Parts: sequence; C-alpha cells; structure tokens
Amino acid sequence: MKRMLYILAVLLFLSHPHAQADVHEDFSIVGVWMMKSETAPDGKVTPSIYTGYTRCKIYDPDSTYYTVQLHSVGDDMMIIAHEMGRYHWDGKTYTESGRTMPLKVVNDSTFISTFRGYQELMVRSTTMTEERKQEIRDLVKKYPQDGDAPVKHFVLSTTERKLKTENRLFLYIIIIMGIVAVGVAVYVYRLRKRKRKVERKLAEIEEEHTLRPEVVADAMRQVESEFFQSDYYIALRRHIEQGHNIKPSEWKELEQRLKVVYPRFGSSLYGLYNLSPTEYQLCLLLKIRTAPAEIATVLNKDKSTISSIRKRLYKKVFGKEGTGKDWDEFVLSL
Repeated sequence: MKRMLYILAVLLFLSHPHAQADVHEDFSIVGVWMMKSETAPDGKVTPSIYTGYTRCKIYDPDSTYYTVQLHSVGDDMMIIAHEMGRYHWDGKTYTESGRTMPLKVVNDSTFISTFRGYQELMVRSTTMTEERKQEIRDLVKKYPQDGDAPVKHFVLSTTERKLKTENRLFLYIIIIMGIVAVGVAVYVYRLRKRKRKVERKLAEIEEEHTLRPEVVADAMRQVESEFFQSDYYIALRRHIEQGHNIKPSEWKELEQRLKVVYPRFGSSLYGLYNLSPTEYQLCLLLKIRTAPAEIATVLNKDKSTISSIRKRLYKKVFGKEGTGKDWDEFVLSL
C-alpha cells in the first residue's frame, strides 16, 4: 500500500507545471532553428508561412536573433533577409524585439512559439556551417526587409567561392604538368576534359535559365532594375564617362554589388574559363553595360586590344570564331 502511495505521489509531482518546467531547465535557445510547420488560429496546419519557403532563425549568445526565409534553387540556396533584433529567454519567459511571446519547450531540439494566435513548430538544425550562418547575419544586417517590400536579396556566394577554389586548384595542376617533361600528352588530355566540362557548364547555365522559377526571375529583375537606377550606378557611370581609372577598392565594391544583383555571374565565368584579372574586369564592365571604347579608357588599353580580348574569350569558351559583340551578348545573358 505504501509503495502504491509513493508511486502516486511521484506521478502527481511530475504532472505539476513546476515539475515539467524542471525537465527542460537546461534548455538553450542558442543555435539555428528551422520552422517545421505553422498552425493558424483556426487549427489549419501548413508546412511553411510562404509556399516553398522555410523560416530560419539564428539565436546568438549575445541575445541577438536573425530571421530569414530559405528557398532551394537547384543546388543553391536563396536567402531572403527578414529581420534582426534582441531576444530574452530566462527559461520561462520569451521576449523578441520587445514582444512577449508564449514559448513551450517540447524537448532539447523542439519548441513551439505563439504570436498573434499563430503557433510555429521550430526544430533545431545542426548541419548549417559557420560560413553560411555568417552570410545570413551579414545579409540581414545589410538588407533588412522593409515591411511588405518585394523579395529582392539573395546569397549564393558559398557555391561561388567553391567554384573559384576548384578553378585555382585546376590552374595549379596545369602549371605542374607544364613543368613535367611528359606533360604534353597529359596537357592535351586535360584540355579535352576541360572542353567537355565547359560544354556541360554551358548546358547547365542554359537549363538554369529555362527552369528558373518565375518568382525568382521576377525578384532578380526587380533587383537588376533597382541597381541600374541606384545612386551608386549613376555615380559610377559618371566616373567612367569622365575617363577616370577604377581603384582596387572600387573594383572590389563593384564585384560585391554585382554579386547581389547577379548571384551566379562570377561563378559561371570562372566555371567556364580561368580569366585573368584584366579579362574579369572587362567582363564586369560589360555586365554594367559599358561601351568597348569606355572599357579601353578605364583599363588603359587600345580599343583594338579590347576587341581582341573579347573575341579570344568567345573562342576559348565556345571553341569557334566569334565577334566581340557575340561575347558581349553572352556576358549580358549570365
């Protein structure tokens, strides 16, 4: 009898709210969380807030949180900046940007938050790299979403850096083989392999353009339109028209701004051909619609040299003769 009363007392204790709270007293909200589902006030459950998107929240130890929407585009990830702010969690009360929100801890890797009647089931993610998390933080800081403004910001640079790294490794291999006496035969083999790789890359680019979701295409057109109307672009055009050179820091800024407008531009070029710094700068200028005569002035080259570079790049990539204009049209299509 005493044993039964003891068991009953334990069960009553565990069912008490304070006892349940103690079960998760070591719970930490710090980390990366993905929204698994959302339950509306009417009880309707949906897999995400926006069809095809997943909410992601990063909680840092310094009480800062970052919120984005994630959407897969082929092998890449489109990241839409949303907001950042301060949060407070003492194990009982959760406050986000001054809003107190009910938060129920299910277990160490799951919690449910409620805001305006909507319940979000969040699960912990342990696969996101530090590099990706830092990209998200930087993007949210630089491009916070403005109310109901249209989606217009993307981060795909992780894939781009990977492609550049692979191309540098390929260059080192070519140099080593050139030193080796028997490298001639191997060099020919590598060139053929490179040709097949370029052909596959061109096919991938064409397929990506064809199969690109309309929501992504519309968003990218919006970003492009805003770029060519921006104060930065207008000032840069005036700088170029006046015949001034572009400083190294200005080249870097141009590359970073184009990465936001055309996320795969750099990776597509380096995936097709190992451009020299001058060739890459020429392509950057073509992408912002700079005339060949202006490019010659900026790069301190003869106009005929600029024409030769464009025709040479077209032949290297496509394996056939072409005009400078053919290369210009290809660059603008990326």
